[in-house]
Amino acid sequence: MYIWEGKIKGYNTNGEYIGTFRAVIRKDGNFLFRMSLYFDSTHKNYKNPITKNEFVSSNLEVLKRKFRTSLPIKEKTKIVWRKKKEC
Repeated sequence: MYIWEGKIKGYNTNGEYIGTFRAVIRKDGNFLFRMSLYFDSTHKNYKNPITKNEFVSSNLEVLKRKFRTSLPIKEKTKIVWRKKKEC
């Protein structure tokens, strides 16, 4: 079974790096995909806007688009998606 992992770096309005937003999409059953959102912060004063949220859909592209639109940052760069084999 494969999982997809997407990452994007987050910057505040001053251009300072605040952390990495990460999405992990797993196949749940035969038709559903489940996406979990995470935020890895390295900035001391920045509160975690995403602790852990889950979304479910039957379409992988819908979940990828949902990840992009749910980010609380204004400057959005390209999201890097990697397909990994789950252990």
